[in-house]
Amino acid sequence: MGAHSSFTLGMFGAPGGMALERGAPANEGAFVGYQTASGKIYSMPFSEGMSNDAERYSQDDSNLDSALFVFGEEAIERKYNWATDRFSAPGLAFEVITPFFSIPDPATADEASLKFASCPASFVRMVVENKSEEAWEGFFAIHCDQYWSPLSDRGLGLKGFASRERMGFATDAAVEEFCDFGVEQAFARTHTSPNFMLGPVAGCRFSVPAGESREVIFALGYYIGGQATFNYPSKYWYTRHFDNIDAVFTYALEQRDRYLEEALERDQELLATGLSEDQQFLLSHATRSYYGSTEWLVDEKGKPLWVVNEGEYLMMNTLDLTVDMMFFELRWNAWTVRNVLEQFVDRYSYEDALFDPTEPDVMHPGGISFAHDMGVANHFSPEGYSSYECSGLDRACFSYMTCEQLTNWVLCAGVYAAKSKDVAFLEAQKGTFERCLQSLLHRDHPNPALRNGLMSFESSRTDGGGEITTYDSLDHSLGQARANAYLGGKCWAAYLALSWIFEHLQDLGRSAECKAAALRCSQTLADAYSEADGFMPAVLDGENRSAIIPAGEALIYPWAMGLNEAVEESGPYGRYIGNLKKHLAYVLNERVCLYPDGGWKLSSSVDNSWMSKICLNQFVVREILGLTYGGEEQADAAHVEWEVEGSKFHACSDQFSAAKPIGSLYYPRIVTSILWMDEHSTNCSADQQQEETVKI
Repeated sequence: MGAHSSFTLGMFGAPGGMALERGAPANEGAFVGYQTASGKIYSMPFSEGMSNDAERYSQDDSNLDSALFVFGEEAIERKYNWATDRFSAPGLAFEVITPFFSIPDPATADEASLKFASCPASFVRMVVENKSEEAWEGFFAIHCDQYWSPLSDRGLGLKGFASRERMGFATDAAVEEFCDFGVEQAFARTHTSPNFMLGPVAGCRFSVPAGESREVIFALGYYIGGQATFNYPSKYWYTRHFDNIDAVFTYALEQRDRYLEEALERDQELLATGLSEDQQFLLSHATRSYYGSTEWLVDEKGKPLWVVNEGEYLMMNTLDLTVDMMFFELRWNAWTVRNVLEQFVDRYSYEDALFDPTEPDVMHPGGISFAHDMGVANHFSPEGYSSYECSGLDRACFSYMTCEQLTNWVLCAGVYAAKSKDVAFLEAQKGTFERCLQSLLHRDHPNPALRNGLMSFESSRTDGGGEITTYDSLDHSLGQARANAYLGGKCWAAYLALSWIFEHLQDLGRSAECKAAALRCSQTLADAYSEADGFMPAVLDGENRSAIIPAGEALIYPWAMGLNEAVEESGPYGRYIGNLKKHLAYVLNERVCLYPDGGWKLSSSVDNSWMSKICLNQFVVREILGLTYGGEEQADAAHVEWEVEGSKFHACSDQFSAAKPIGSLYYPRIVTSILWMDEHSTNCSADQQQEETVKI
């Protein structure tokens, strides 16, 4: 957690291994298996080139003169839990253990708790069960092109290897180190000294007598000392508690029982939810991808900085992602949401002016908004600017997202405050909330009499161009920000959040003003629904014919704040809610927004979807609106297939076109699936579900 590191394997015959600050799987390999006394080597297929259709990897007993046997897919069982990933084959079990738990708030936590949470390590556990009548040797090794140094000569009582003191593995068990050009060469024992350092494959082997089993646990450690970020210097938080990678290994192994208990608790917690196997897989997959993208830093003043990198793109704290990932973060580490919000106010907010697209040279009062991100690949952007947004573009990728980022910050702040009851945060940001309200109103229209609740005016930051939404690369139906139904929903939700905030700040006048704005916005959106067409167009320009699932996405925010009346048909925005139900009833079929495999297609007009948004909108449809359509299980199975087969080269991916990943690889945002754990439908009988939902 917070170390931006990963250990990736699992795809048959693919590269993988350990990686630091990389938005992709490592391009190396891992070797796990055992050698019999007769010289046969049995191995898991965790390295490139190991193909189960090659002759020398055959499991056919007629091929007895082969030295190496790689277990085929049919011989391997895999159990992918929330914090453990276990592979089993004849005589061998290999488990990757990735403990996660609540990270304590650095402002209030004791040093021991912070040290335990920040230790940059995970674990692997090997069990070799030798039921034969001859002795075996188990082995665990990793390939690395940066070379290795053995740990045995450091006086730590550890065996293992480190590469450039930045990553490696260690155990305190009785094992023998080896370093060679490959596992087969190592077992030939041509190079018997652990100080032979020319080979790229380093590992440990251990004896398993006939009729016995042996378990060995390794700690996988990572370490970057000194300055880690640029343009705004900071270090990894763990450097406050660990001086080097040796200290990481030692502490992780000393505390292994506590870490393994945490992992077991997470596994049991997910199994107890009642979620289907497909849903559990998607949440487990996403959780690993999220934590592998995180950085827990400390600046030169000792202030913690929480950063989530945008998967393969490595953009830092992309606000589009923050507003979705906060549901996961608020369950585990609420302080990280506050920390990111404060970073945006302090360093990545700005003031702009506004213009009517029909009069681009006439400027009107604008207001505060927030940058799309804070930088890329540990390079912080200049204050007030993102690494992404460019002026002079008209509703194209890399255009400004000024209005949407404004709503994103407000929605994060509202949900955070409602969930955490952090009154101090509300009071400290009172001026920011006031500025946000004025900015939202101005983006609707400078003349209060002409406001309809939607964004109508463009930011001066676009330099005469047009703003986009987070769905910039989807299609025109979701890319254009102006008069956008999806963004209109977020404006509605932002007004509701601000109304709640001002009420709790005892500013009843502004609270009432926000409620009036929310009502105005909901009426505009409700009016956009066409009874004749059966849907609400994605852009309310009188011409757009795209039907989109995310028209109702924004309902998640008032729901998360406990504003239940706002999302009910009997509430003050009932006509809007009712029309959204009819809209979704129209789109959730194969003619409009479902693929033939049952997967969800976010827009009727393009084959492009985001898994994270699908997960979020599934929750809105099922839990908030209480709708069923009969294809829920088929959809989950399809989405698992997208990840397992479609994205098998990239681990957890977000952006898909017709089930094939086209971007947003190794991505953190799919943790929106954490919302499923709050679904009432997972905790009641089928009969109850039928009574409490509306069939569409």
